[in-house]
Amino acid sequence: MNYMICIPSPRLVSREYCERIHNILARMSDQYRVNIVPEPVKMRQGSCPDFYKKYRIYKDIKDRDGNGEAYLTSEEENMILSVCRNPEEVELMKSCTYAYRYPTTLVLKSFREDKKR
Repeated sequence: MNYMICIPSPRLVSREYCERIHNILARMSDQYRVNIVPEPVKMRQGSCPDFYKKYRIYKDIKDRDGNGEAYLTSEEENMILSVCRNPEEVELMKSCTYAYRYPTTLVLKSFREDKKR
């Protein structure tokens, strides 16, 4: 089964930020009826605190195409950001790393930058 991964930024490894991300994803799971499974992050060097988790978001993801699109779809962006309650939560979710998990590979994805800049 294909899924999308959400990994909180390593710069923000604190219990407070990790719990906020967990709560945002829980709201997303309730609102969009997607299965989200937290799992521990493993590092090759050192160890991670027990509250630092990555999340598997089980949902239909688009088939891999040859052009190597590096952005989340607008539907995925809306799904993630619509459950955020304030601009700080939006920035917190934008700081996470996202990836599609295919049977043979992992493809990193990111939010599109605002065109207003």
